[in-house]
Amino acid sequence: MKTMTINDHPITYVESGDEKAPTLILLSGWAQDDRLFKTLAPELARDFHVFCPNYRGHDADQTLRGDFTSDDLVNDMAEFIDRLKPGTFHLVSTSHGCWVNIELCDRYKLDRTVVIDWLMEPHPGFFKQLQDGQDPDNYQAGRQSFFDEWIAATDNADVINHIKTEMPWFKGEMWMRACREIEKSYRKWGSPLERMKALKDKPQIMHVYSQPLSEEYRQFQRNFADQHPWFEPVHIPGQTHFPTLESPVEVAEAIRNFYQK
Repeated sequence: MKTMTINDHPITYVESGDEKAPTLILLSGWAQDDRLFKTLAPELARDFHVFCPNYRGHDADQTLRGDFTSDDLVNDMAEFIDRLKPGTFHLVSTSHGCWVNIELCDRYKLDRTVVIDWLMEPHPGFFKQLQDGQDPDNYQAGRQSFFDEWIAATDNADVINHIKTEMPWFKGEMWMRACREIEKSYRKWGSPLERMKALKDKPQIMHVYSQPLSEEYRQFQRNFADQHPWFEPVHIPGQTHFPTLESPVEVAEAIRNFYQK
C-alpha cells in the first residue's frame, strides 16, 4: 500500500499492472475502499496500469481532520491525478463515487468514462433510507436496511463479506456523512442522468450494472440511450449491486472493450 499526503490527509492507494500500459483509476463509493476491487483490479491489470486510491478518511486508520464533503473528494482525487502525471488516463467508478467521477470528467474534459452500479432513478424509499442513515440515534438501522436489501438474493462470499465486514468497518460518522452527501447530490440534480446531461462537453459514458433486475429499469436506460447516444447501458446478469465482486471477469471485459474502441 502506497500513500500520498493530499490536503493534510493520507491518501492510500494500490497500484498494479504495467507502468507502460494506459492508466486506469478505480474510484469506490463512500464507506468502501480498494478491497472492493480485489477481484476486478487483477483482471484489469492485464491491460492497464491500475490505481485504486482510497478517499480521505478511508485509509487504514480512518484519519480525519474534520468534516468534509463530496467536493473535497473531487479536489483530493484531482490532486492525486495531477501528482501521478499520467498523461492520458481513464476513470472507472462505482456507486456514489460516480458523482466524483463525473465532476472529474468535467474538470479534465475526458472523452469517455465508466460508471458502475449507479442508481439512475431513486426509488420512493431511497431518501428515507438516506435520512435515517444521517440520524445519530438511528443510522445503524438505516444502514442495515441497505445491507439487507443488497445481500437478500445472493450467496456470493465476496459480496457477503463486503457487506457484513468491510463496509461496517467504517465508523458511523463516515456513514452519516456519506448519506448526507449522497442525498445532497440527488436533491441538487434529481438523478445521475440529469447530472450527465448538464455536462457541457459530453463524454461517452458506459453504465455497467446488474440490479435492479426489472425489465422496466433496463428499458428506462435503453430509452434514455436512444435519445442520448453518448450514454451506453451495459447489463451484466447478477443478483447484487456489486458486479465488481460478483462478476469481475465480465465487468473487466466490458471496460476493456469500451476503452479499446
